[in-house]
Amino acid sequence: MPKTHMHFLFRSVAALLCALCFANAWAAGPPVATLIVTPLDLHQNPHIVADLKRQGINHATVYLTWADVEPQPGGFDFSAYHPYLDQLTRGGLSLIVVLDMGGRTYFDAMGTHFPGRTTVPAWVHQQVPDGFMENFSNQATPQPDFMNPAIRQLSARFVRNAVDHLSQRYPGKVLAYSIGLQEEHEIKYGQTGYQWRDYAEAAQAAFRQQTGAPLPVINYSNDIAQGVPKTEPLLSKHKQFREARLKDATCFYADAIRSQGGRAMGYFGELFTTHDAIYATSVAEQLADCLEIAVIDYNFYDGYSLSPDARVLPMLANYMASVGYKEIMVGAYAEQWERVNKSNQLLPVISRTLSTALAQPNVIGYEVGGLQRQLEAHLGGTLDLEQLQALRVQPAARMAKAGGTLNIGILASTTNYYVWHGDRSGGVNVHREALLATYELLGAQPDFKVHVIGEKNLRQDDPLLQSLDAIVVPHQAALPASVKQQLTAYWKKGGTLVQDMRLGEFDENGKPSFDWMHGVFGIESLEWKQRGGIFLTDDGQILRLKRSRKLYTGHAAITPRPGYRLLATDILNKHQGIMVRGERTLAFGFTPQLVDDATQSTWKQIFVREITNAVRCPTPATCRTAARTP
Repeated sequence: MPKTHMHFLFRSVAALLCALCFANAWAAGPPVATLIVTPLDLHQNPHIVADLKRQGINHATVYLTWADVEPQPGGFDFSAYHPYLDQLTRGGLSLIVVLDMGGRTYFDAMGTHFPGRTTVPAWVHQQVPDGFMENFSNQATPQPDFMNPAIRQLSARFVRNAVDHLSQRYPGKVLAYSIGLQEEHEIKYGQTGYQWRDYAEAAQAAFRQQTGAPLPVINYSNDIAQGVPKTEPLLSKHKQFREARLKDATCFYADAIRSQGGRAMGYFGELFTTHDAIYATSVAEQLADCLEIAVIDYNFYDGYSLSPDARVLPMLANYMASVGYKEIMVGAYAEQWERVNKSNQLLPVISRTLSTALAQPNVIGYEVGGLQRQLEAHLGGTLDLEQLQALRVQPAARMAKAGGTLNIGILASTTNYYVWHGDRSGGVNVHREALLATYELLGAQPDFKVHVIGEKNLRQDDPLLQSLDAIVVPHQAALPASVKQQLTAYWKKGGTLVQDMRLGEFDENGKPSFDWMHGVFGIESLEWKQRGGIFLTDDGQILRLKRSRKLYTGHAAITPRPGYRLLATDILNKHQGIMVRGERTLAFGFTPQLVDDATQSTWKQIFVREITNAVRCPTPATCRTAARTP
């Protein structure tokens, strides 16, 4: 049997297995709908539980503070929490319990701030003075070092006691226990301003033992519009070091939760953005076996300005399912908007993004946050119920697509975002924009079933990989050689590969390779053009490409190798073009999904059309271009 036919047979079997795996992911009944409810909310508004239930909220996210329940070593007392949690559960809400042990600034039950105190008991600092992280300026931070054996022993004791007590007092009422590794309670390395962690001596010694070098400080930005990035020889090793430690700690506490019959949950901030190099967020790919539930969140802020983008959470939820999470929640937080009194403008976006995300099979619910009023005597409570009432979360129907659907993988390599940390080419993060635009465009096609995949999914034994008809690589300019080898192996086994520009032109440390997998995509040479151009497509269209902010450069004129075919030829140079087809390959010299002038619709249609042709007509010589795009 030809290898292409064998690939399709294997893909069909793998797709059936994947469908069976996910068939039971969505439980009957309404989705989990939660927000943070504090004792102060109950104090200010005794009817808050009934008010929340009327707005469709069925869970409450609550914080259980280590310093409160273990004020003395080994002396656990949960009684202060009982009235608060009893009122929530008796009123009909279930709980998500955040195990608050990451060194967050301490507030008491009425919201009073206590400077100098944190959610870690004071006696822990006395018993383990070297058990806390330092920032890169060697200043002490309040965050415990969860690789420290003594810290682990003490904090795991808190976790086990908390889960045991609450599981017994509120049987069937606790959805999961969230692991709070640092003050934002997300599975990442914390950051205050630009003083990120961990650079304490224990971490320095561990890194030196592994690499023979000190921990690097990632305190720079790379802008792809400027060309070659700053090369950091230890960037990849630093990322792997941090991720390994995060995974070790997260799985350790997840086991402590499960040992008492609880379910483990982890929060993850937005991935594929400008700050990945600080946070080591690609650890998300490695924790699917350690967490029963993953929460992926977005605060509608790109690190520089407000960003009312409804595409982000659905894309991230899709990715989390691809890398193995069976139960996913999406979190939409408005605190950045609330600070400038613009939350009301964001509410329609939150409604739309949550409704879209909930249509995905593995998404079991959502959390909203940041809808708190300022504490003023005339207000009924800290939660703004009027804003909550304005939300219209209406999950779209979960409908299986008809037979014949093409399974399309969109590669989102975290390596790329590590190298291009802080990129603001043309005022936007073009890598992120290319990924989101690709997801939005391809996901809207009735014949496509889209999966945002990570590097984890490129392993030969990954069942999702075997189900894919094509992998599209949207502007992933920095990739390890190992990933390029995996993509090549996928292609050799019968899969289709598409790149929209600059696939792996730099390695995982930012060193130029000057190669876009030229041998696979049939690229003889490239010539950068700082201006736009006029092109003749092989179906007779004359199309203009103009330079724009999102394209950040003109285009790369590609000269194809023998046997490869130009689909869009430069009118002034018949040997060069911006679209090249080979056997199950398609390469662009620009990002057609980011064109933002009057030709936008045409280029997007061509993008979709040629991806379809590359899959359905593997050999370009036997596949004529579809009818002319209007």
